[in-house]
Amino acid sequence: MKKLGLGIQELSKFKTNNLIYVDKTEHIYKLINDGSYYFLSRPRRFGKSLLVNTLKDIFGGNKELFEGCWIYDKWHWGKKYPVIKLSFSKMGYKEQGLKKALELCLLQQAKMHGVQLETQNYGDQFLELIEILGKEIPVVVLIDEYDKPIIDYLEKSEMNQANENREILKTFYAGVKDQDKYLRFFFITGVSKFSRVSIFSDLNHLTDITISKHFASLVGYTEDEIKKNYAPYLSSLSQELEQTEEKIMKKVAYWYDGYSWDGKTFVFNPYSIINLFYHQEFRNFWFETGTPTFLMKKWKETNYKLDQAINRLVKESTFNKYDVDNLNITAILFQTGYLTIKKIDHEKNRYLLDFPNKEVRDSFLDVAVENYANSTLYEMETIVDGLLVALTHNDMQSFFNTLHTLFSSIAVKQLDKVKEYEGFYHSIIYIVLKIVGIQIGCEVQSSFGITDAVIKTTDYIYVMEFKMGKAQSAIDQIKKKKYYAPYLADKREVVIVGFGFNKVEKNLEDFLVETIKKCSGQTDVENGVQRV
Repeated sequence: MKKLGLGIQELSKFKTNNLIYVDKTEHIYKLINDGSYYFLSRPRRFGKSLLVNTLKDIFGGNKELFEGCWIYDKWHWGKKYPVIKLSFSKMGYKEQGLKKALELCLLQQAKMHGVQLETQNYGDQFLELIEILGKEIPVVVLIDEYDKPIIDYLEKSEMNQANENREILKTFYAGVKDQDKYLRFFFITGVSKFSRVSIFSDLNHLTDITISKHFASLVGYTEDEIKKNYAPYLSSLSQELEQTEEKIMKKVAYWYDGYSWDGKTFVFNPYSIINLFYHQEFRNFWFETGTPTFLMKKWKETNYKLDQAINRLVKESTFNKYDVDNLNITAILFQTGYLTIKKIDHEKNRYLLDFPNKEVRDSFLDVAVENYANSTLYEMETIVDGLLVALTHNDMQSFFNTLHTLFSSIAVKQLDKVKEYEGFYHSIIYIVLKIVGIQIGCEVQSSFGITDAVIKTTDYIYVMEFKMGKAQSAIDQIKKKKYYAPYLADKREVVIVGFGFNKVEKNLEDFLVETIKKCSGQTDVENGVQRV
């Protein structure tokens, strides 16, 4: 049985160590033959570095590495192209500065090709190296993790360094377009997609294949690829957990599938899959390699409501709104893999974004609780359970009391940078209810207006409004604008709830709850107001 290639990025190691290699060469062949200049954005731990190294070995003519692969008898192996490969994750820019690190890297590449560079500046060195190597046979340029010198400095205190590195990279790529006659293939990959104006203003002929349907499974595993390549490990996991392989595969999909960049082709995270088969247990492997702490800080600072990006339709332009000076949180969530495309409305050019799977959803919400409520999920277990029980039994007094306890537990310092408390509290409520699996929608739009929150359980639909001040104004708004109207045809009982916040106390002050009475095609509001 072949071994698992956990963390392996060099193709040569797969053959020499008898490791499982999921053959992506048919997709790569199409990539090479369809064009010459590409940009690809994918989340971390998705196989980008292996893809870059595979391209290096194909263009380098290393035929023996591809025995048994689709491309083996399709590629003209006799022609070897000079390859310039730059991996920013391996540059010492933190110790030496980005300019010096680039210069040293280019000198190393030149030495490897037996070339002596005469220029001194990193930008000129890059162009000189391309020109020298490409005089007889055109050059292949492969750049991995191009954005790392920027995303490593996105904390507020380090933004000056991020801006400085952005300008260095912009200068670095400035003259590449004029080197076209020396280039056979140019490929850039990273986690994020910074705007063309920001870095690639002179590389406007790059084809962005990030959300291209033609390359949706270029990295990541499809279900068929898992069944074909990891069959012995799938069988072993089935025996370990004493379940059928069919049930195990459904569980694997629930945990690790769901990533998509075209809304139709869904893939599994390779890192999580390999770890699953290695450890023989279900765990949040991918999320453990890095959590979005800077994102949570930015979220609270900008008053961005947590539900605004999740399970929402966005325009295609959202994917391009990523720059050091104006970080768009929805774009960050998508590009880093916390959200993915679940569906595309091509007529309206709208994309539905949501969590890809259980691993990401649960882990992200756990981190959100810690960053928003300054508490762990374990510590909040009683509160979370209390909210669930209260909603299940339509016990709004208990729901109010539990929320009051939750908000009381939030340290005052957590609110120091919050611009608008309503949005912050909305996010807290959204997080904890999502954790227990409650169906909640925030700022729900209908022909009657925008409702703060709609919560649906098996027996009840709660229409909620939150106001700074008294709960009466919240309940009056619900009734005046008839926010409950879209749910009158539902068999479940419709309950309207108004909450009042005390800005001084930074907590709930009171609430009002009324039940919508549905009879003979008409509606009325039952008496039975609860008031604190």
